[in-house]
Amino acid sequence: MRHIRSLLFIGILSLLAYLIYYIIGKDLSDTNNVSFDFNDEKIVNSAIDSISHIEHAIDTLSNILPVYTTQVEDFEAKADINTDFIHFQIFKSHQLIFEKKLKNFKIKNLISSDLNNNQRPEFWIFGDDNAHKFQIFGYEFNKNSFNLIKFPNLKGRQEFGYSGKDSLYLVKSDIVRSFQFKNDQYSDLVNGVRVCFYSLGPDNSFVLKKTLDFEHE
Repeated sequence: MRHIRSLLFIGILSLLAYLIYYIIGKDLSDTNNVSFDFNDEKIVNSAIDSISHIEHAIDTLSNILPVYTTQVEDFEAKADINTDFIHFQIFKSHQLIFEKKLKNFKIKNLISSDLNNNQRPEFWIFGDDNAHKFQIFGYEFNKNSFNLIKFPNLKGRQEFGYSGKDSLYLVKSDIVRSFQFKNDQYSDLVNGVRVCFYSLGPDNSFVLKKTLDFEHE
C-alpha cells in the first residue's frame, strides 16, 4: 500500500512539473513570436511631426498681422500693425523717405492719389481711434518732405444723425467719405448711408461738391 501511495505521489508531482514546464514554455514562445514593424514607428513619428507642424503653423499665424499697401508712380506706402501702434512708411524708388508711428489707432485702409493733378502724390490712412472716432491722416509729398493735409470735419446737414461705420475711397477725381446715419429728420430716408464728395484744390483746400443719401443695402 505504501508503494502504491508513493507511486501516486510521484506521478502527481511529475504531472505538476510537466504542466509548469508547458505553461512557461508557452509564454516564452508567445513572447518570441511578437513582431515589430518599423512602419508603425514611422507612422507615429509622422503623426508627431504633423502635430508639431500644425502647432507651429498656428503660432506663426497668430503672429501674422495685416499689412496695408498702396502705390502711385514710383511711390509706395505701407502701414503695418505692431503691438502698440501703426507703423506707417512711405518709399520712393524703394528708398524710405517718410515714417510715422500712430498710437491708439485702428486702421481700416490706406489709399493713394493725386487729386489736384499737381504731380505731388497724396497718401490717406484712415480708421478709428480708441474712442471709436473716425480719423483721417493725409500726407502730400513736396520737395522731399511730406505735408499733413487736414481732412474737413462733418458740418451742418452732413452730421445730422451720424452713426459711424465710415469709409473713405476715390471716385474719379473726388475723395469720398461715406457713413451711416439714423433718425435724421431732414433727410427723406431718415435712416441710411450718407456719401460726401470732396475735391482737393492746388492749395490742399477741400470743396464739398455734393452729399447724397442712400438706403441701406
